[in-house]
Amino acid sequence: MKQMTLEDSYRMVIAEEIRAQKMYQALAKSFAKPETSNVFKELVVLEKMHEEKVRSAFAKEFPGQTITLQEEPIKEMQGVNLNDPQVVLEFAITKEEESVELYKNMAEQTREPEIKKQLLQFAKEEEGHKSILLSEIQRLQGALQWFDPSELSGLMED
Repeated sequence: MKQMTLEDSYRMVIAEEIRAQKMYQALAKSFAKPETSNVFKELVVLEKMHEEKVRSAFAKEFPGQTITLQEEPIKEMQGVNLNDPQVVLEFAITKEEESVELYKNMAEQTREPEIKKQLLQFAKEEEGHKSILLSEIQRLQGALQWFDPSELSGLMED
């Protein structure tokens, strides 16, 4: 297997950002609750901004070159139970984690300090997207779980 070039990494990360946008658009439609739907709509906007920033970083690093992406149908969510919000959110979190790693690997490969800094910033922002998804899971769990506060009393004593 040939070593992935920085150029390949850019193509891959742009494709990932586009995939994330499509995934979040689909999820925004499939979640009935407006607050959850809005979280996904917000993530679409954030991923679109990333795509645009990555495209401009590519243009700086590889002036005059065009980005060609393989157009393959996205079957990414096959096997994901779309009726279970927690499963869907956990799947989205794994995709964000993959993006974090990809950005960090690209940052290691680049020679441009400014672009390296930007890629590490993207990794940090993807971590932020993951946090948004995690708090959405916690919100869901809070809405789904009920407990008797007296069950906690033993945990609060020294």
